[in-house]
Order: sequence, then C-alpha cells, then structure tokens
Amino acid sequence: MNDRRQRHFAFARLLSSAVVSQAVLSAASFAIGLILIRGTTDTQYGYYILASSAILLLVSLQNAFFSPPLAIRLTRLDRPGRGDLVGGLYREQRRLLPALGAITVVMALGLWYARVLDADTAPLVLATVAATLAILHREYFRMVLYAHRRPHDVLRTDMFYVVLMVAGAFAATLTPAPAVTAVLTLSLAAVVSGILLSRALQRHEPWNIQGAPGILQEIAPLAAWSTAGAAIHWTFSQGYIYLVAGTLDIAAVAAIAATRLLMMPVNLLSTGIGSLMLPLASGWLHRHGILMLRRRLYLFALGLAAATLCYFVILWFLRDWIFAVVLKKQFMQRDALLLLWGAVFLVMAVRGQLVYLLAAQGRFRVMSLLTLVSAVIALTASYAGMLRFGVAGALAGMLIGELVNAAGIVILSFRQAPQPLAAQRFGTSSP
Repeated sequence: MNDRRQRHFAFARLLSSAVVSQAVLSAASFAIGLILIRGTTDTQYGYYILASSAILLLVSLQNAFFSPPLAIRLTRLDRPGRGDLVGGLYREQRRLLPALGAITVVMALGLWYARVLDADTAPLVLATVAATLAILHREYFRMVLYAHRRPHDVLRTDMFYVVLMVAGAFAATLTPAPAVTAVLTLSLAAVVSGILLSRALQRHEPWNIQGAPGILQEIAPLAAWSTAGAAIHWTFSQGYIYLVAGTLDIAAVAAIAATRLLMMPVNLLSTGIGSLMLPLASGWLHRHGILMLRRRLYLFALGLAAATLCYFVILWFLRDWIFAVVLKKQFMQRDALLLLWGAVFLVMAVRGQLVYLLAAQGRFRVMSLLTLVSAVIALTASYAGMLRFGVAGALAGMLIGELVNAAGIVILSFRQAPQPLAAQRFGTSSP
C-alpha cells in the first residue's frame, strides 16, 4: 500500500510540475498579449500573432519528429544508450537548423529586394527566423528533460525565460516597430533558457554527441508520419490565421487572437498535462495494456472537459468587464467569437487527451490521414464562413474541423492495432 501511495504521489508531483511550468508560460503569453493589445495598434499585434504562429508550427514539427522516439525508446534503454540517442538527435539538429535558417534568410532578402516584402514585413520575417532557431534549440532540451520525467528542471529555466519575454514585450511597445522588437526579444530569451536547459540535462545525464550514427534515417519512417500529422493539424489549429489575414485583414487576426487569449487558462491545463502524456501513455500501454490506457485517458478527458465548462461560465459572466477594463479594446462580433472559442477549446480538451491512445501505439499514419481530412474540411468551412459571416465564420470552420477530428479519434480508439507499432518500428534496442 505504501508503494502504491508513493507511486501516486510521484505521479501527482510529476503532473503538477508540468502544469505549473505550462502555467508560467501561459501566464507569460497572456501578459505579452495583453501588453501588445493595450500598447500597440491592432496591425502590430496582428503581425506578432502571424510571426508567433509560424514559430509554433516549426516547434510542433520538431517535437512531432523527435518526441515519439525519445518517449518510446528512453524507457527501454540503459544509460549509455540514452546518452547516444539524445546526443545523436541533437547532433543532427545542429547540422540541419543553421543551413535551413541561412536559406530562409537569403530567400527573405531576395523577396525584399524584389519588393514582395516591404519595410514592415521583411524585418519581421528575419526576426522570426532568428527567434525560431533559438527556440528550436531550447525546445529540444526541454523535450528531452520531459522525456526523462524531470519537469522540475524545466520549470526552473522557464522562470528566466518568462521574465525576459515579458520585459522584452514591454520594451517593444516603446519602439517604432513593436512586433519586430517583441519577436527579437524572444530570441534572446530562448538563447538564455536553452543554455540553462542544456546544463540541467548535462548534470542529470550527459549526452554523447557522436552517438547513434544514422539515427535520422532509422526513425524517419514513423517519425515522418507524426511530423506530417503535426503539420496538417497546424493548418486548421493555427493556419486559419493566415487564411483570415488573406481573406479579411490584419485587424481581424487581432480580434481572433485577443478573444482566444481569454481561454489561455484552459490551454495551460491541456498543454501542461499533454507535455507528459506521450511518455506516460507509452508506459501505461507497455505495463497495463490498451484497456487500462483507454480508461485512464477517458478520465483525463472528462476532467478537462468539466474544468473547461466551469471556466467558460465564469468568463462569460465577466466578459463586459474584461473587455472594457482589462483589454481596453472592443471587437466586432466579440460575443460570437468568445462563444465559438469556448466550444473549440472544449472539443480540443477532449481530443487532446484521447489522441494519446493512438500515439502510444505508433499509429501516426492513420492519425495523419484523419488530420488531413479534418484540415481540409476546417479550412473549406472557414473560408466559406468568412465570406458569409465575417471573422466569426473562421472559428465556425475551425470548430467543425475539431469535431470531425475528435469523432475520428474516438472511432479509431476502439479499433485496436494488430500490435503496438511503436515497439515494432522504433525498436526496443539501443540505437
């Protein structure tokens, strides 16, 4: 009984550390959004949202490629094997990112010279490239520490990251180009945080930079499907922002982003728990089987759905005061946007937990195909909705896509794979 209590306590401590870390980051995102909404124009805030959404896409792609092999293999490798795996993946990242960044910079300068980009958008693109390289470096070590189940190390470094980001956003409002300056401060914050994270990992378990030769080719067959799924999912979870900017204007982007900001507390719960769920789900599947895994994930989904509903009820009754006093902004179709965001986050809270039943089995191909169908439906519905209903139509299309995606995951979760593909394709031996 004591052993069971200790396991429950360790699990609660693990989740609480992850949630607190995500709460810190979500609070920082809220603070940055609030500072920019109150201190800049809708256009500058919209530019910042476009840049941060692009960074989020690239972070999602990297995490989708590296996280499955890390989560699945680290639990089965000895200490030297873990060091080889982590070091090998880091070596490949260091080879690829600078080259891709240089190519992007050259292309951006060429487009600026050809006047495709102007004096506002070209510096924003260049600043986004710099921030992306720094943040991807930081996110790799953050992901590895989570795979090692050390969220407390991540939390300590996140504190420095948050302070630098928020201070940079405030300083950005005092400059002629708030969006570009705010993105550049993300670079500085990520560099400092990345150094601290790498040192924390080095103290816990050093990596071997020469280890696991050919690791990318080894994990690519399955990791490519998880990456494709992440890219496709981004097209309707974040990519609609660019559809709004192209169909309507930057001010519409600001309206959607500002109302979404109010749902940040729900996002922090889902994302905080989600940062640990793949390693946990893989372990539960390995030790207890698929029935126990399904039961636990459905309980998580039910709890998050209840928390989302309770939060939204409070938000709805306080909405007038929040827009008038906190945001000091009013937007067209404000209440409709808020209602649609509440529905979207409710579906996302449920879908975000149930998807780990498929992910733990390595069923990334079918997940990618389902996400592709959902994305096509979502973007088509968003475009048609914007033409008919304006900015609220974009979120209506996103809600439709999330519902299709969640329904597909539920159906697939009751169709068990022949065997866990994670073990079949990623392997259980040292690379």
